[in-house]
Amino acid sequence: MESTDPLIMMPILAVLEFGDFAIIAFIVLLFTGGAVYSSRKDMSLIRLQRQLGELQQKLDALLKYHGIEMPTPPQSDMSPELQLMAKDPHLKIAAIKRYREENPGVGLAEAKHRIEEFYQTGQ
Repeated sequence: MESTDPLIMMPILAVLEFGDFAIIAFIVLLFTGGAVYSSRKDMSLIRLQRQLGELQQKLDALLKYHGIEMPTPPQSDMSPELQLMAKDPHLKIAAIKRYREENPGVGLAEAKHRIEEFYQTGQ
């Protein structure tokens, strides 16, 4: 026995009203716009990285043309993270602890002296 109920046979599109279609279209546009916006940020970052690379090449060429050699930075017994900590007077105690962790066997007074010396001289 077949059911001839008109509601069962009615397609789903006939149930939706114009306002429903407008809401669906808005949601689709919202997601599409978000995807486009997020991809633009990636493209912008890629473009900036390319420009930075080009500037580095130009600077290297200028330095080479004028015979200028950049001095190598002095070797430090501290990691870059520790150097940043040692430059900040608010992180002095943390820097001393970190120095002792990176250099086992160093006493507290020696670590304090080394951090203070780096803070004053930058080396």
